[in-house]
Amino acid sequence: MKNVVVIGYASIDYPAVLDGYFKGDQTVMIKQRPADAFPRPGGCPLYAARPLPSESNKVSIISWVGDDDLGAFFRTSVSDARVDASGVATVESGRTPVCFMIYQEDGSCCCCFDPGMLGRETLSTPQANLIREADLLCVTVGPPEIGQRALSLASDRCKVAWVAKNDPLSYPVDFRKQLGARADFIFCNSAERDWIDESLARRERSAPLIVQTDGENPILIEQGDLRATVQVAQITFNDASGAGDTLAGGCLKALTDGDSDLKSIARSGIDAAAELLRSRSSED
Repeated sequence: MKNVVVIGYASIDYPAVLDGYFKGDQTVMIKQRPADAFPRPGGCPLYAARPLPSESNKVSIISWVGDDDLGAFFRTSVSDARVDASGVATVESGRTPVCFMIYQEDGSCCCCFDPGMLGRETLSTPQANLIREADLLCVTVGPPEIGQRALSLASDRCKVAWVAKNDPLSYPVDFRKQLGARADFIFCNSAERDWIDESLARRERSAPLIVQTDGENPILIEQGDLRATVQVAQITFNDASGAGDTLAGGCLKALTDGDSDLKSIARSGIDAAAELLRSRSSED
């Protein structure tokens, strides 16, 4: 049994697609929002964790919610995904983070995030024990000081995955350097690749496996001198929230199953993300 731990911010998402564009002091109509999943449990760690549970993987999330109804909703959603919620801590008098994801007519997205209790998150003893026992630690967007602490607690045998995000508050330079020195698996998009290359500049370990997405263009997967590209599924969708994190989870599932073929690993991630996006059509 492999112990997989995914760490990062929880979120309850309110996605909507506009029939137009934001303009000051004007009303714009919402043309689409989920009919039966609004609000929607989200956050990078939940999306990355969902593809991972199996008979050989015990998957736990480390995150923080408030002592409110949305916090209870997030915990239930984690358990419903066959993921261990014991590492989801409740912050007293805290508000569970929420995110308003507003897609404009051209597909651009405005992400309005309320962190709820930013700076009040701490790493509890049970959470620290989950990290110490982990065979795979997956770091997503979250409090950087806790992410750094998690790296220090992870055993030498523990594999580390870094799901990158263009968020300098969650990934300041020092933390990126630590992740670049330690991560075995890195997931990013083409706009984030410069960060990754900078973080790997003084790496002493062998080259990590890197999966790089680029919208509708083929995915690049590489490790050292080995490189491959894989076409992505062509799906029509309005709401792509969580797709990149889900792709990372799908790739990690293949890796924990012992898959070493670059294209096969990438396809596992693509399949997981495609399943997520196709499921959204039933919410419209």
